[in-house]
This record gives sequence, C-alpha cells and structure tokens, in this order.
Amino acid sequence: MAKARSIGIGLVSLLVAGGLLAGPRAADAGAADVRVYGVSALHKVLPDEAPASDWTPGRITLECAQNESEAFQVVVRVARPTSGLAIRASDLKGPRGGVLPASLVSLHKVEWVDINAPFDPKEPSLQPLLRPDPLPVVEPGQQFACEPGKNLAFWLAVAVPEDARPGAYTGQVEVLSGGRQAASLAVSLRVRDFALPKRPILQSMIGLSDGNIFRAHGAKTPEEKEKIIRLYFEEYIRARLSPFLYAPGTMAFNPLPDGAIRWEFVKDAQGQPTGEVKLDFTNFDREARRYFDERQVFSAFNFAPYILRHKTVDGKREAYLAFTDSNRVTIDGLLPDGTLNPVFEKAVVSFFRQVGAHLAEKGWLDRAVYYVTDEPPDSDTDLIKQVCLLVRRGDPRIRTALTYDPANRPRLAEVQENGRSLISLWIPYVSFYREEVAAAERAKGAEYWLYDVKETCLISHSGERNRGMFWDVWRRDAHGYLYYLATYWGRDATPWDRPSFLLPGVTYQYRHGDGYFFYPPRRQYDPDPPILDTVVRSIRWELMREGAEDFDTLRILERLTDQAEKRRLPAAAQGRKALALARSAAEAVTTGADAYGIRDLRFDAQPGWSFSAQEGWLHHRGGSRSDLVIHLDKVREDGVYELILNVYDDLNYRGQPYSRFLVNGKAYATPGGLKGATDVAAGTLEVRGGRATFTLSALDEQAGVILYRVGLKRPSKPGTSLYAARTAVFDAIEALAAALKQR
Repeated sequence: MAKARSIGIGLVSLLVAGGLLAGPRAADAGAADVRVYGVSALHKVLPDEAPASDWTPGRITLECAQNESEAFQVVVRVARPTSGLAIRASDLKGPRGGVLPASLVSLHKVEWVDINAPFDPKEPSLQPLLRPDPLPVVEPGQQFACEPGKNLAFWLAVAVPEDARPGAYTGQVEVLSGGRQAASLAVSLRVRDFALPKRPILQSMIGLSDGNIFRAHGAKTPEEKEKIIRLYFEEYIRARLSPFLYAPGTMAFNPLPDGAIRWEFVKDAQGQPTGEVKLDFTNFDREARRYFDERQVFSAFNFAPYILRHKTVDGKREAYLAFTDSNRVTIDGLLPDGTLNPVFEKAVVSFFRQVGAHLAEKGWLDRAVYYVTDEPPDSDTDLIKQVCLLVRRGDPRIRTALTYDPANRPRLAEVQENGRSLISLWIPYVSFYREEVAAAERAKGAEYWLYDVKETCLISHSGERNRGMFWDVWRRDAHGYLYYLATYWGRDATPWDRPSFLLPGVTYQYRHGDGYFFYPPRRQYDPDPPILDTVVRSIRWELMREGAEDFDTLRILERLTDQAEKRRLPAAAQGRKALALARSAAEAVTTGADAYGIRDLRFDAQPGWSFSAQEGWLHHRGGSRSDLVIHLDKVREDGVYELILNVYDDLNYRGQPYSRFLVNGKAYATPGGLKGATDVAAGTLEVRGGRATFTLSALDEQAGVILYRVGLKRPSKPGTSLYAARTAVFDAIEALAAALKQR
C-alpha cells in the first residue's frame, strides 16, 4: 500500500500558498517581502489578524517525550501580492549524530470555515465569521498566493520515535520564492528522556460512522471501504485514541462487515430458542490480534448488544427487555404475566459468560466495556439494575458503563447490590460531574470517565479549551473519555460549507464541530474516482491528540511520584510540586472548578423569566429590566472565584440579539454570531460558608439572555499555562526516573 498522505511529507519541497489573488498580478517575493512566525498550536490563527504577542518572528521552541508528537504553526506574511511560495522542512539534528528526518514532520494547510453560515445550505451567509479548523494535507508541487494583510498558516507536527536520543535538536523551516530562500524559521526541539507507552494509558471511545466516511470518500467496493477505514484507524492510533461504533447491537470496534462477534440462539426441535447461545469470535479475533496484540493500540472498545430497549406506546416512551441474535431472532425479556422469561435470562447469562471467558483468555477483557444504554431517564433504573445483575451472573469481571450518573439522574444511585455499584464506569456529561456524587459512587467500587458534546470541542472554543479537556479528565481522577462521533456530517452539504447543520426529522441543532473532528476530502460528497489515500484532520483533533498525550504524561508522573514516596526519596517533593502546578493549569483552562446547571441554582420567580430545570435553560427575552437573584449552595471551597456564565450567542434569534445582560449591575454581552453556547467572564464572586449570591438582570432593550450554566473558576496563577506545567512535569519525570534508578 502506498504511504498515506495524512502521515508525513517526506523529504520533498512543498509548494504552498494561502488564498486567491485579487488585483495586480502576483510576483515572486524577495527576502524583504516575506516574514515568517512561529506560533503555538494553541493559538487559533485568524485569516487577517495582525501578528500577536505570542507569535515569535523567525523561530519556534518545542519539547516533547519520545513516542510523542508535538505540533506548531508557521505563519507567513507578505508585503505585496506574492505567488510561487514554497515551504521546506529540514532534518532536525541532535546529540551524538542523532537525526529526526524531515519525513517525520507532517505538513498541513490551515483553512478557515464560516461558523456563522446558516443551517440551510440554500441560505447565504450574510455575516461570515471565519475560524480555523480543517487541516488538508499539503500536496507536493501545490502553488498558491498570499496577499498583504492576510495570513498563510501551516500546521506542522514532529513525530518523535520511541528510540530517539534525548537532547536538543535543531533544524529549520524555509519559505522559498522562485527556488530561493525568502525567509526561514529556526526550530529547536528538546526530546525528553522518557517515552510514552505504546498502549495509551487514557481509555477512550471516540465514535466512528462508517457510512459517512464511505460517502465522503466515494468508497463503494469492499476493498475500497476496508482501505479507507484502516486509514482512519491510523489517525486514531496516531492520536492515541480509540474508535467505537455508535450503534445498538455493536459487537466490534471495527465497522467492516466481517469484523464483529457473531452469536446465534440454539433452537429446539420446534425451532424455539433454548437459552443456549453459540458465539463465533473468528472475525473479531482477527481484528483484535491486528490492533490489540500486534500494534498494541486502542485502550478500550465497546460492545453493546442492547438488552434494555425503548418503544413508543400511545405517544409515551416505554422501556422493555429483549435480546436479539445476529440472525435477528429475538427473545422477549418478560412473559405475558410480567415475570422474567427464563429462556431470556438463560440466554443473557450464557452470552456474557462466554464473552467474558473468551476476552479474558485472549488478554483483551480489560479493554472491553459493555455499554448498558445511552442517557437513560430515572424511570429506567429498575430495568438497568436487572440487566446489570444478569451481566454480573454471566461474568462479574465485565465492565458495565452508563452515560449520566446520579448527579443528574438521582435514582441511578439505586443500581447497586449490597453496597457495591453494579455500574463499573459512570460516564457523566462533563458539565454534570459533581465531586461529592462521584466520591459516593467511587466508595461503592465504581470508576469514572467523562464525556462531552459541545462544552470543549467546538470550532469557536480556544485551543486551550480544546486541549484542556483531557487535563480536566485527569484532575477529576477519571480514567477515560467518550465522544459520540468523529465523522458526523450534514447530509446536504459538507462542513466545509456548513459547519453547523440540521438533520431531517431531528430538532437538535448541530453546532460548528459538534459530532465531527475530520472533514470530507472534498467540499462535495461522492467523489469519483474515490479518494482513498488522505484524511483531513482538524485543529480540534490535533489538540485532542496533544491532550491525550498530556494525560498519559501526567499519569506517568503520578506513578513515579508514588513510587518515590514509598521509598522516601527526596525527588518525590519535586513530583508533588509539579502535580500541583499541573492541577492549577488544568483548572485555569477548563470551564471552572465547579459548574452548576439550572437545576443546581436557587432563585425566586420574577416577571419575564422562564426556565426548565430538566432541559437546563433560564431565559428572558429582554425589553424590560428584571433582576433575578441567584443563589449557589454547597460550593466545596470558600474563596474568590471568577464567575463564568455559559450563555447563548446569536446576532438574530427570534428577531433580536442574544445574550446581553447585567451581572451585579455591570453590562456583559456575547461576541455575536456564534449561534451556540459560549462562556462569558462576568467578574468575581466570593464564596463564604459554601454559599454565594449574584444578580442576573435582563435589559430594558430588545436583547435577550439564555443562561445554561454557572461556572466558578479559581483565578489563574502566574506560571500556570499548559506549556509551563508540561515543562515542570517533564523535569519531574526525568528527576524521579533518575532517582528511582539510582536506588
């Protein structure tokens, strides 16, 4: 197979530029006409922003571990319209003849999408708001142009091998014009003296929708489909993340039709199921050996032959039990008299007993997660408990998982037996996580993951927020992360033109970046011939990769610090200090030390205000001043916090702008144009005795406010940036490893 273009650029010169020319014919540039800047991967470069204070002219400084990638941006600016620009990355030369060849540097063009484009592809975008996200591969020989006042931005990532020599490496990125150097960027990379493990420490499941991929790439034959799926898998491997199939009945991590566990019910002479189950692991084992054993990748996978199901009866949603095999034969969970069907009971127990035994024998059981059901209401609690008890009878080692937890579904706390939780992994939505609830469930033997949809992963979010999600997972002592889909695109238009979209018959509005971290290779679906050798990453996917690497690094530091403390080594103090700094950095870049939904707030009804505790919103249309005194109770720690309000942002929602409001008499407003939730820093708030109060006011003008959550965030401390924390963590790991080795 030819080397995929999404992996590396090789040793070739790549001709690049950033935008169509307007006006005079472009000319080749001289050295005085071109300036180049090194920019952090956390800075989302706008198409026409002026060089910022964190742009470094002519150089970039990086550091990373072995078996880790580190990204940075190169931004080119010109004094006059210019064409024929090229960019070339050199080898990086290090200690004792060590070399990181240019083939380890991937090169992508930063592109921008209009996040203010209407949902309807037929409607024009009247107020474009361009934000960076797609990262198409730069092709050898491409030539474009750049205009004065515009930015030509590239995303580069250096993949440091596991066996790279530690130490300082130097090289350069050249910008060429007419075959001659017009500008250069000096690159300094420090490779630290430890490696990330092949198998990720972070457990994750990031959904993969094969149908969308096949349509976007034009894959039709089985061979074409397999080729493109495996290419996406390489992206997951590179990002240290794991795919999962977001569909009922899933019995595989690979969407290829012959990659799943198959099972069928044994029948008696009359053709009725006996309760015995026959399983065939052949195809699943082939894929598992390839990725789990040979590649040592993918930290978790989901299997979900849904037993708890839902149907609509007389307009009402009802839960019921049933079990269906690969041949679509179904055994009902209850008999006509309402008692548990013994054949159903026997089949479920037999199924999980065989799955558990097989996965344990192969050494894969610690990766497996049985996803009981998705975002259940409280009313499903009894049936959830019944299913979990059957799974435990089959094999108590199988991990059961549930999205949501007792923080927003209180009755789920009843899913326990003899004081032990029947749910192995609670996976609450990140903004619903409550430390006191998690502590109670952990005391019953459960662990935690977190999941997100639109709190940290949207295009409009800052780079720190995109990457910081995994720092938040770490600081909350969670072990994994769930995201429902990475390739969920609109049906009528690709996200290149419509980053936000609606689906037919679905009322939910998919906001820019919600449901996808990749882009189709072209602006239109169904390319012919098919495109099977490239994947278009996003900046958000790259920052998730960086965050996943950060998580593993933090876990390594925790392990070494614990070992040093047990041996009473002085280096343990440096480890604890670095962990404290990392925690401060995590709190600085995440939504807040604590987040409170509408159900957690206490207030008295006031004219014009409406709310839904269940759906999580508080609304006033504006037009008249109305003050709402809001109380926060049970805040974990007293002190002064930054008050962060998560509110709706739209220039024209129901004929007027949102959100504009007062907090304690001071005016605040969202930036406008995002058509989605955003955070607004609204001053400081003092907590005393676990309580705090502030006043939210609607305005006496035609502008509304919709509040979703209140966040309390500790003020940032000097030196608590992610990069400063990473350096301290790296230093501590090296010091601890050396101290432990000496003893």
